[in-house]
Amino acid sequence: MISGPFSLRLRRTLAAAAPLIAALWLSGCEYDTYPKDLAYPLRTDLIVVNAPKNETPFYPPGPGHLEEEIAAIPKLGGQVVDPTDSKKVSAAQRKPLFSALNKAFGSPRQPRVGATEGEEPEVVAQLTDLKLRDADAAKPFKSLAAGSKVYRYHCVHCHGLTGDGRGPTGPWVVPHPRDYRLGEFKFISSVNAGENTRPRRDDLMRTLHTGIEGTSMPSFAVMEERGDDLEAVVSYIIHLSIRGLVEKRLLVEIASGEDYTDEAKLDEKVHEVMKDVIQQWADSNSKTLEPTKGSYVENPSTKAQTDSIRRGYVAFSDPKGAASCIGCHTDYGRQVNFRYDDWGTLVRPMDLTKGVYRGGRRPIDLYWRIKGGIGPSGMPKTGLPTDKEIWDVVNFVQAVPYPQMLPEDVRTKVYGPVGEHPGTERAER
Repeated sequence: MISGPFSLRLRRTLAAAAPLIAALWLSGCEYDTYPKDLAYPLRTDLIVVNAPKNETPFYPPGPGHLEEEIAAIPKLGGQVVDPTDSKKVSAAQRKPLFSALNKAFGSPRQPRVGATEGEEPEVVAQLTDLKLRDADAAKPFKSLAAGSKVYRYHCVHCHGLTGDGRGPTGPWVVPHPRDYRLGEFKFISSVNAGENTRPRRDDLMRTLHTGIEGTSMPSFAVMEERGDDLEAVVSYIIHLSIRGLVEKRLLVEIASGEDYTDEAKLDEKVHEVMKDVIQQWADSNSKTLEPTKGSYVENPSTKAQTDSIRRGYVAFSDPKGAASCIGCHTDYGRQVNFRYDDWGTLVRPMDLTKGVYRGGRRPIDLYWRIKGGIGPSGMPKTGLPTDKEIWDVVNFVQAVPYPQMLPEDVRTKVYGPVGEHPGTERAER
């Protein structure tokens, strides 16, 4: 313990400094912008075209081996494209593509989506609704520039300059940070429209607010208290995602034999693909996966909740049923194989007995996962015909980690007789 004159001076100094510290904390930080001459580099890492369907039990390589993990895909029956293979993507093709992408998407310091002036009205309207373009005609991409500054400070070290998930710390994080360039995200509430489904802005904001449980993605909710604009960060993430998907599509087309050495033709093609991707984001942002009115019962009686959990168990565990969750979540997730996701990284279905819900633990979060699936990781949307049946599965999934919340007959089937699995005697974890 510090005492005496020094202690008194220290207390007085801290008391005088407290208002200044609080002011700096609440007023936010003015982050540095990216250098003027910095451009988004053209992609050089392997593009996963088709992931392997191999589900033989094996473990992924340790941290720092992401590139080796993806490079092994062709040997397992998958398909990749090497954008640095000069026989397929020559320097004469890469140079105009680099230029065309920069024209369409700007730079990290001055990001944009589309032309600053003279853009088609329908594209401007979609970008404005998505908050990628400001209403101010003089500075239409001011919010994107603001988002890029915050992204540089908080996100680039994991998610990378281009949103590739390969920032300085990215390769050493398990699971890997999200690579935005596919335009695919796991935890979304959009109506499932297949491979063209994009997240809603609210989905990305929710992830920033809550983080992702069981991963290195933290909550950034405190940033809003500091004055940071998370909405601008979401806009910038969408910008990186649109740019990355346009880049991917063009590189794959070039590797397949398309000739885009003509700059004017390539500019037109980039703009065409960009409009298609913007349309997908606009469609997804306007379509929320909403439960049927009256399907969810709030504060049910003990008997009603028990009956629902029991029905949910049956739907989950029937290998030939409409849900058939047990087909992937073998032994309720305790015995599952690794498999490739759309990014070319190894994942496996969640062990539901652990109570870790990466997409959120609210009932609505679990409803979205079951109703819409998690497409990029291979989890299909449910085949259950009614929302009431989906809520039964939600109730069962919420109860699984806590054995005493399960009806006795269900608890015995999931965990075995009392004492067979540690923790079955009590609900606390």
